[in-house]
Amino acid sequence: MPGNNYKDMAEAFTIFAKYDEGVGETAAEHDEIYAGPSPEKVSEGDRKRLEELGWWSDESYDCWRRFV
Repeated sequence: MPGNNYKDMAEAFTIFAKYDEGVGETAAEHDEIYAGPSPEKVSEGDRKRLEELGWWSDESYDCWRRFV
């Protein structure tokens, strides 16, 4: 699974940190991680890279998520 190693997870969280507004929330449930800023705040280039790393935007929770 793409993005399922320390280097790729660190890259994803580095992208999230660019948009951090002092909140930096992360949550986990079953086999999913929820993290990051509102997807609408993320640039097109960063959105594409996050998707390559296995993340997708979750509009219902206004964050990003991925399976582990």
